Amino acid sequence: MFQEIDEYISNKDNKFLENSDLVIGWNEKGDIKFNEEDEDLVLLLARLAYVFELVDEEIQSHPEYEEFVEILQGIRIKKTLEDKNMTLSQIVEILSKINDAKQVSIVIDEDDYDTIRALISLGAIIGFSKVGLFFKELDEEFYEFRFLD
Repeated sequence: MFQEIDEYISNKDNKFLENSDLVIGWNEKGDIKFNEEDEDLVLLLARLAYVFELVDEEIQSHPEYEEFVEILQGIRIKKTLEDKNMTLSQIVEILSKINDAKQVSIVIDEDDYDTIRALISLGAIIGFSKVGLFFKELDEEFYEFRFLD
């Protein structure tokens, strides 16, 4: 799934990153920036993507999809927003930008296992045809990682 391209390890090529109309920076520059590398925020985005029906149709047919949805439903919205000092409006604005974009690149300078897994899950929920993940570093165990496998 992931391969080395220039300075990144990604599921897409550099042209995807260059042509993206939305870049989300995880400890990196981007149209939207996150300063905290915390899986809870990513899972909250995934949960709300599910709530607002922004889920890629392909992932819905995966045999473990319903189990993953149950995990997402366990993410506490109010507590996570309070912990991250964010509002629901801010999260909805991010999801709206993701939904409106044709190509979304998420650039990550993070090698925390749980954060990486959460980011891959968010990409799967939204759809890998639309989302490119660009890691500065990535443990080799993720190179062949498949969502919910």
